[in-house]
Amino acid sequence: MAEISSIHSVEISTIAHATEDTSKVEEALRRLLLGTSLPFTRRYLEGHHRNPIVRVDTRLSRKDAVRFAETLMRDLPRSERLRIQRNLALHSDDEGNLYIRLDKQKLFLGEVRLGEEDPVRVKIKFSRLLGESERAMTDLLESE
Repeated sequence: MAEISSIHSVEISTIAHATEDTSKVEEALRRLLLGTSLPFTRRYLEGHHRNPIVRVDTRLSRKDAVRFAETLMRDLPRSERLRIQRNLALHSDDEGNLYIRLDKQKLFLGEVRLGEEDPVRVKIKFSRLLGESERAMTDLLESE
């Protein structure tokens, strides 16, 4: 299991397209966030074809971030965690961040799966002061 104190924070963001109900997108994110009442920030943007889009995001501090990361690893199929681990260089950076993209449409159905198209972006930040971030990421991905 990952050293609990090594997880510093989590940032979660996604885009609600003009064809989607922003409140339903937030509802799907709340299920992912275990029903917490954390506030979402909405940023109203314009898409490539001038279509309205809303960026929805939130940030979890240390205690909530640890709980979220542990639950995410429990809900994400082992095969998908192993895929991230095998390609860790593509999912992390030198600053101690782990990046995971989840399938937003599956989240609407209550399933946690990786997805590249129209994803929910999850950034798990590990403290670089407490040791090797890569080892902490691997420990988290191997946890059950």
